[in-house]
Amino acid sequence: MYQFPKEFLWGAAASATQTEGAAQVAGKAKNIWDYWFEIEPERFHNRIGPALTSDFYKQFKEDIQQMKAVHFNSFRTSISWSRLLPDGKNVNKEAVHFYNEVFDQLLLEDIKPIVNLFHFDMPLIMQEKGGWESLEVVEAFDHYAKTAFELFGDKVEKWTTFNEPIVPVEMGYLNHYHYPCVVDMKRAVTVAYNSMLASAKVIKTYRQLNQTGEIGIILNLTPSYPRSDSQGDIEAANMADLFFNRSFLDPSVLGEYPTELVEVLRKHDLLPEVNQGDLELIKENTVDYLGVNYYQPRRVKEKEAPSNTDSIMPESFFDPYIWPERRMNI
Repeated sequence: MYQFPKEFLWGAAASATQTEGAAQVAGKAKNIWDYWFEIEPERFHNRIGPALTSDFYKQFKEDIQQMKAVHFNSFRTSISWSRLLPDGKNVNKEAVHFYNEVFDQLLLEDIKPIVNLFHFDMPLIMQEKGGWESLEVVEAFDHYAKTAFELFGDKVEKWTTFNEPIVPVEMGYLNHYHYPCVVDMKRAVTVAYNSMLASAKVIKTYRQLNQTGEIGIILNLTPSYPRSDSQGDIEAANMADLFFNRSFLDPSVLGEYPTELVEVLRKHDLLPEVNQGDLELIKENTVDYLGVNYYQPRRVKEKEAPSNTDSIMPESFFDPYIWPERRMNI
């Protein structure tokens, strides 16, 4: 029989865009999901967009009562950047009232709020500036985070900078499943690097405010398993691990990038622009704690045929492998 510590946190996770609804009311500006639904509603399941969702904006009290009924003692949610700062600079008072009510209701029910700052919901005005390709947006994210800390830091003791930062990279810049639907490895690397730069910058800001809580990051880690013990399969699994796990795990926890990953990117002219002081910032501002979302492993094998060297992608270094004895997932 398993015994969990008394202070163990039981709960669930949600995101603003997936749950709040009220997408273009109460002072909220558009984010990339609102815009994408406008221009390509057929890309959304049953043509249901972010204006509907589960309507947490209106029924959060009832939802929190349901959390209490099933014995949650924590709830990980996110703040909508485009709701809190519609123009990127000035605070939306209606948003402040809403989030204060949410946090107050959670605390009233003895449910600890764990608050994430970015869950795939880039404000449209920031995407138009380049999204995570832009250092201006990195600075704007720091301003948004500082604003959130100052407004809600007396009620929130656990923060995270990003939820699954590889997802916008993989889905939006290596595939066409998230807006802006770019397929460009060099731009993807820049987005990934600037996300880590933004995370470190926000962690530094949080600590400078001398608040009493903790700040971390949430990564979806997919351990890479080789098909066999052959050198080729092992190297393939290592490359998959470098691209999909250690590219975010190492800078977040260890404060530096794997040398092998840097050399691969350099060899293929994919290194992002690194400014003076960037690597020191990342080194000095690692996370207080790590959140891990685990869905499935990644099973790979040595590539069976060379890739087109004119369009390098992570999959240029390995092939997927379907394990005959698998029981679930991949």
